[in-house]
Amino acid sequence: MNLQSFRQKLGVFVGVIVLSFNVVTTAQTDNRPQVRARVVFADGTPLVNANIYVLVADRDFDGSGFGHSGGTTQTDSAGYFVETLDGNADEFYILGVAYQGRFAKAPPFISHKGQPQVHLLLTLSENQVLPDRWSPDKVFTALEAFLEPPPVWVVNPTNGHAYKRIYCPDIMDAMTLAAAENAYLVSINDAAEEAWILGVFDPDSFWIGLSDFAEEGQWVWHSGEPVTYTNWGEDEQYGGNTEINDYAISAWGDKWQAVAPGDTHTPFLKEAILESVHTPVKQMRSLSEIGVWAVNPANGHAYIKIRCKSLDDARDRAAAEDAHLVAINDEAEQKWLLGLFGNHLYWIGLSDAEREGKWVWQNGEPLTYENWGAKHSFPRSTLSSEDKDSAVMTFLNGQWHAVGPGDLLWRMTKMAILEKTDVFNNSRTGAE
Repeated sequence: MNLQSFRQKLGVFVGVIVLSFNVVTTAQTDNRPQVRARVVFADGTPLVNANIYVLVADRDFDGSGFGHSGGTTQTDSAGYFVETLDGNADEFYILGVAYQGRFAKAPPFISHKGQPQVHLLLTLSENQVLPDRWSPDKVFTALEAFLEPPPVWVVNPTNGHAYKRIYCPDIMDAMTLAAAENAYLVSINDAAEEAWILGVFDPDSFWIGLSDFAEEGQWVWHSGEPVTYTNWGEDEQYGGNTEINDYAISAWGDKWQAVAPGDTHTPFLKEAILESVHTPVKQMRSLSEIGVWAVNPANGHAYIKIRCKSLDDARDRAAAEDAHLVAINDEAEQKWLLGLFGNHLYWIGLSDAEREGKWVWQNGEPLTYENWGAKHSFPRSTLSSEDKDSAVMTFLNGQWHAVGPGDLLWRMTKMAILEKTDVFNNSRTGAE
């Protein structure tokens, strides 16, 4: 397949790994990894001889880099198309397609040079989405959002406000989505709030709720709050505050820039941060002294993603923070973690080191929920089950996998999720 379009890439990629799931192998002469995918409708009918949009997302295991490749291609008379991957190692892929307002995606997978083709079946969604402006940019933005876990609301423990990152083709769509959520585009009122947003969501450039559309030079927040803090960049990358640059973004370097809707200088600006004060939360004590923590509004627990050298390092870091490796107690908590932190490899606080087959959480909580993935979905291990006493949350939609010293995922997991449960200030109750 000859992909035309765009490419974003961060990070350096080295090494090789292999993973297969529901895979059929065939011989191939091209050393680069390939995917042969079949697209079908919800009733199983193949989508034949049709032009489709294709988006491939790749992610480093350790979260240090990511990229997207997108373009158009055509299915053959049986509904198949072939995609040749870059073959960069130490990363996984997510592939999705769009056809006339219907979307389909495959589970995340790994491949590498010299390996047989990975065969995927992509079933288009039954519901058809037909936006007013079905431009290629809008299709790819919708596909990018479709490949990611659904976004979730996250509470800032310092001010009690809730925030959510969304995908949007432009500022007008962002405002429409905000209104649908009874929210507004984010108002950044001080450096601490800005640091929390950047630390929790780790965004690239994104829309913020600042505008002088009503009166040139009079910047106001979408929420109606007064402007008490600004962080404008000294270099005016997009022409500065002209009569048409009526909106603001947080750009590369975490500085604000004035831009115009549809500005050709911002082709990859596809994210916005929403804010809401309507989410009921109790008054929480500030966690600012121990890092950028995010609070789950459903259970009031605080979480943070850290980089770590090993499982022991993660445990030591947790102990130093008076925290523990995350204990996942139900499906709702699992989905919230996935929506905030995304598909990657994370150490979690599950172990059966004390008694083989008796998995317990590090913090002593009972195991009331399980999300183990199928063994064949992960790289083969030479270790016995007795040697695999720890667990990771994987890039396969958050499924768990038991690992031990020497396993591939044991070596590759360089992030962990920590949890704190004592974040409420019990002397006060919050606004309802």
